[in-house]
Amino acid sequence: MSIVTRIRLSLERMNAAWRDALATAIAGALAWLLANWLLGHPHPVFAIVTAIVCLAPGLPNHGRQATGLMLGVAIGILMGELALQIPETMLEAEPLALLRMSAAVFLSILIASVFGLPAVVPIQAGVSAVLVLAMGAENAGWHRMEDVIVGAGAGLLFSQILLTPDPLRQIDSAMAHLLLRIGAGLEAAAEALHKADPRRAQTTLGLMLRAQEDLALLRAGADGARYSARWSLRGRLAAASVISAADDAEHDAIRLCAAALLLADGLREALLQGKRPPGELESSLRALAALSSGKATGPLAYPGHSSPQLETIAPDWMPVVSSLRILSEILRKNALPGRHQKVGKAELAS
Repeated sequence: MSIVTRIRLSLERMNAAWRDALATAIAGALAWLLANWLLGHPHPVFAIVTAIVCLAPGLPNHGRQATGLMLGVAIGILMGELALQIPETMLEAEPLALLRMSAAVFLSILIASVFGLPAVVPIQAGVSAVLVLAMGAENAGWHRMEDVIVGAGAGLLFSQILLTPDPLRQIDSAMAHLLLRIGAGLEAAAEALHKADPRRAQTTLGLMLRAQEDLALLRAGADGARYSARWSLRGRLAAASVISAADDAEHDAIRLCAAALLLADGLREALLQGKRPPGELESSLRALAALSSGKATGPLAYPGHSSPQLETIAPDWMPVVSSLRILSEILRKNALPGRHQKVGKAELAS
């Protein structure tokens, strides 16, 4: 990945995160003030920490994070309180006290996992059980639960009412990150082809494999958009467009990553065999990389695009060319910035 692409990707991520970061800072301060004023807690650290956990950038669904956090904390506190009921006379030896803590953590995480909710639920359940046993119920028990409720309430206020995320923008943003990653991989593939270097092709394959991380984020974002369509006012106003866009984006992203992996693997194998590539392949890869990165300037062509007969292309290069065709088809549709947002606005206007 070139330095320019890395810088651009970093700036894109900062631009996507600054609103959530600002909301997190304000909501955390509000949670601290409310816990101090309403509950009389002098240092409500758990309130501000909860607001941060609920609103941190990169979460597919802030509302689900908040409710899951409260559930996990409640389970952990309950198990910690139950563990404290074991008489102290039975725990005089330190290994027995540690065994009690381990058992409470095990049962807390096990019970929290039953609900099938995000990882924050079992994590908070286990952490809460530890805090209750280590700090005492008066410091980390229901006193902490009160702070968590205030912090989660502040998080829900910002995420569901004041700063409800645009589900269509979520989808487009996740797709843009994936396309930038694919574009960097295609650029590396063109360079490997230009140098006829199998080692560079192996690097290209690694870049395409890392695109799976962006695919996972996109799928989480699509799930979050569907959730918003059901549980937020803004999502319900364009529910049909949101659900359709989420389904389309997820389907296209899976095909995109699969085709990119097949292209990189086929390129590596062909270069290892020392086969001569089709004449237009390098320029096609560079044009496709430009399209994926939003820098396309002209019509896109690929080897054999003008005719369905591809007999002139060596069999060793057919996996690369076939994958290139699939990528071209998907990128032509998805490389338009904000395309889902335009559809949603049109639906609201109609």
